Amino acid sequence: MFGRIISCLGLLIVPHLGAETEWAYAPVENPELPKVDTADWTREEMDFFVLAGIEKRNYLPTKPAAKRTLIRRAYLDLHGLPPSTSQIEAFLSDERPDAWGRLIDELLQSPRYGERWGRHWLDVARYADTNGMDEDIAHPSAWRYRDYVIRSFNKDKPFDRFIVEQLAGDLLPAKDLVQKREQIVGLGFLSVGPKMLACDDPDKMRRDIVDEQMDTMGRAFLGMTIGCARCHDHKIDPISIKDYYGLAGIFMSTKTLTKYSVVAEFHEHDLTKEEHQKKWLEVRRLEGEQKKKETPKDKKDKLAEEITALKKGLPAPFKVMGVTEYPTQDVKVHLRGDYLTLGEEVPRGVPAIWTEGEKVAMPEKQSGRLELARWIASADNPLTARVIVNRLWRWHFGRGIVPTPDNFGGLGEKPTHPKLLDHLARKFVESGWSVKSMHRLMMNSATYRQSAEADLALVEYDPENKLFARWQRRRVESEVVRDSILMKANRLDLDMGGSMLVVQPNKYVNQGKLTEHSMVPRRTVYLPVYRSSGYDGQKAFDTADPAVSNGNRRTSTVAGQALYLMNSELMHASSKALADFVISKASDNRPAWMIKYVFGRDPTKDESARGITFVESYGDEKAALAAFARVLLSSNEFLYME
Repeated sequence: MFGRIISCLGLLIVPHLGAETEWAYAPVENPELPKVDTADWTREEMDFFVLAGIEKRNYLPTKPAAKRTLIRRAYLDLHGLPPSTSQIEAFLSDERPDAWGRLIDELLQSPRYGERWGRHWLDVARYADTNGMDEDIAHPSAWRYRDYVIRSFNKDKPFDRFIVEQLAGDLLPAKDLVQKREQIVGLGFLSVGPKMLACDDPDKMRRDIVDEQMDTMGRAFLGMTIGCARCHDHKIDPISIKDYYGLAGIFMSTKTLTKYSVVAEFHEHDLTKEEHQKKWLEVRRLEGEQKKKETPKDKKDKLAEEITALKKGLPAPFKVMGVTEYPTQDVKVHLRGDYLTLGEEVPRGVPAIWTEGEKVAMPEKQSGRLELARWIASADNPLTARVIVNRLWRWHFGRGIVPTPDNFGGLGEKPTHPKLLDHLARKFVESGWSVKSMHRLMMNSATYRQSAEADLALVEYDPENKLFARWQRRRVESEVVRDSILMKANRLDLDMGGSMLVVQPNKYVNQGKLTEHSMVPRRTVYLPVYRSSGYDGQKAFDTADPAVSNGNRRTSTVAGQALYLMNSELMHASSKALADFVISKASDNRPAWMIKYVFGRDPTKDESARGITFVESYGDEKAALAAFARVLLSSNEFLYME
C-alpha cells in the first residue's frame, strides 16, 4: 500500500527508504502485551514493552530509586524547581501505598506545572518576543501566546483542541468574547516565527513566511520536514512538490502581515471590549487633534485633560498577534522553488500520504486551515499522536522512543520500541488527548522509578540507555538552573503572566534592556526572548534557539558554564541572599543546615566537619557562607536530575 502511494505521487525515493519511514505512516496498532519472565517488576502496561526489550538482551532492569531521589526527580521534572525540605520530609513520612500517585496529582494541580511544561512546547513553537533576523522589531503582544500555552497545560486542554486553536483558532465558533480571545491567542503559533521583514521583494517575503510556517507546523505536530519539498519532490520522505504547493495554497490564503513593504508589519486581532474600543477611538482622535500644529496651546491643555479623564481606569487594548483569512487562492508549482518560474496549478489540499489517498475537501471561501488542523488533530492521522507522546517521553526520560522527535522521516532515527510507541499513542487518544493522563501513566511506571545506579555491565552494553533499563542521569535545563538558584536563595518571584517588554508594535527593541530583564527574579519563562541576542546564563546552559522549532535540546559540558556559576551576578546575589537566609534560620552548624536545605538530604559527617572548618577559616561568617553557597549551587548534585 505504502509503495503504491509513493508510486502515485511520483516521488524519486530510493526503494529501501520506503521501509525506513513506513512505520510512521502506518495506522496506530493496538499491540498485545509481550510475555516477560519478571512480570512482577511491572507497574503499568507500558513496562511490559520496556522489560521485554531488556530481557531479550539478557539483562534486568535497575532497582527502584530511593524515595528521596524520586521526590526531587518529580519536582524537577514537573515543576522545574527542587522540593523544599518540608515537602521532602512529608513525602518520606507518607507510608500510604499510593503516596507516589498522590504526589504526582499534587504536582500536576500546581500552576508551576504549566510554567515548566509550557516552556517545553515554546521550544517547539520557536517562541520569541522579537523578530530577530534583519529587523529585530518587537512582538509586544506575543506574551499572550506564551501565557496561553502555560494556561493550556495547567488546564490539561485536550491536545487535539490545542492543535486546532494554534492553526485555526480564528475560524472556530465562540460563544462569547472570553472564548474568542482564548482561541485566537493560540494563533501566535503561526505568527511568532522569524521573518526577513526588510526584504524588498514582497512576493518572495510572503512565500518565505509560508514556507517557515509550514515547516514549523510539520516538525511540531507531524515530525515531518515539509520544507524540503519546496523546490522538488522530497528525496527521502513521501511528500511531492505538488503536495507542498497544495499546502502552500492554504497558507497563501492566510494573512500574517498587514504590510509587506519595508519594514513589514504584523497582523494583530483587536479583541478589546466594544465599550472600551469606543473610548480608545476617542482617545486616538483627541490625541491626533492635540498634535496638530495649528491647535492653540490652551486647547491642547484642555485636550490633555480630556484624554487623561478618558484613560482613567480604561484597560489597555486587548491586541493579539495572530494570522487571519486572506482571499483564497490555489498556487502553481514553483519550479526549483522560484516563484517567477511557474508550473501547473495545484488545488489546496492535504498530502495524500496523510489521508491514505482520500481527499480532504477545501472550502471555497476559507483558507482551509481549519480543515487541515482538524485532520492533523484527528485520531485517524497516524503521525500526530505518535509525535506528541514521543515528545512527552523525551522530556520525561531525556531520550525519545524515536530519538529524533522533530523528524520521523527517513533522515530521522527509527523507534527503539515501536510497539511501546503505538501503545502510548493509543492510550493518549483514548484518554481524550490528555497530557496529564500521560504524565501519570509514565511517572507511575516502574521504568520511570528506576535508579540511575545501574549494573556496570548494563551501562557498558547500553551507554545511550536505548533500552531504558535505568534512569538516565542528566543536567537540568537552563531555565531550571536559574529558577532553582533563585528559589533556594529565597528570591524567586512566582507572579504569573504579563510582559516585561515595554515597546510599541513594529518598533525596534532595545537590546540594552537584556541585563535589566535578567535581574528580575521571576521565573525564566517570563523573561522576554530576544532572537538577536540572549541571556548569558541561558546561552551557556544550552537554551533552545528561538529561530527554529526544537523539541530535543542538546546538553553540553563546557568551561563557560563553570565560569558563569563562579562569576555571574545571579550567583553572587543569590549566594549572599542564601547566606542571609541561613543565618536567619539556623543558630548553629550553619554549613550543615545549608547542605540539607540545598540538597534535600542530611550532610555526611565529613561534609559537616569540612563545612565548619571552611567557614571558621574564612574569617567573616557571612562572606564564608556566601562562598559555601556558591559551591553548593554549582555542584553536580544540585544541577543534575538523578
